[in-house]
Amino acid sequence: MNRLFLVVLIYAGLSSCTSNSVNPVTGRDYILKSIEYHDPEEVWGSLKATFVIQDSLPAGRDSRFYEFSVDNAESKMSYKIKDLQYLVWHDSVQVLEGEVETERALRMRNYYTYLWGLPMKLTDPGTVIDDDVKTETLDGVRYHVVRVPYEKDIWYFYLDPETYRMAAYKFYQDEPNLKGEIIYLEGEREFRGLKIPAKRSWYRTEKPEFLATDQLLEIKETD
Repeated sequence: MNRLFLVVLIYAGLSSCTSNSVNPVTGRDYILKSIEYHDPEEVWGSLKATFVIQDSLPAGRDSRFYEFSVDNAESKMSYKIKDLQYLVWHDSVQVLEGEVETERALRMRNYYTYLWGLPMKLTDPGTVIDDDVKTETLDGVRYHVVRVPYEKDIWYFYLDPETYRMAAYKFYQDEPNLKGEIIYLEGEREFRGLKIPAKRSWYRTEKPEFLATDQLLEIKETD
């Protein structure tokens, strides 16, 4: 056999093995590929920044501007809106302006750090990711879908089949009756290598009802 031809065959075989080895197989594999897309420099774990947001609500309710800041290395999150400002450090709450119950402040801390930290938050301890990955067409586009069951609700994450960008997610609080919410993600804002969805539009899953839109106006450095 020609020596050059043999070398080419060996190289092709090695390239094929290498390519297959990086192809995602389990749900966790797919989530890790999505994290590679959204946080290639592994910034989220030590992120210190402020997110400036405008929400749009159904007719009859005013739009609001607010911001929250995270210092993930120190487990801190602060929230600021008109007439209300508070700080959550680990599980301690300090109210700086207005009034908020401790339970609600902690719940909002979990809400903001989870949703804006996706998909990175799916590697948190205790998170169970189904091995099986399905495909589903959403608004005419085919996505890989990863299922993540929690104690009180079940989440589904829609990933672009080529880039693994997170394009949408939904959760069911009552899956047999399809009661929950679906959130569509549009655009991106980049910050220190992070790619964060710029717009999130919320709808009910059991009926065509618009709930809200969150528009990320800016991510800025926090002193």
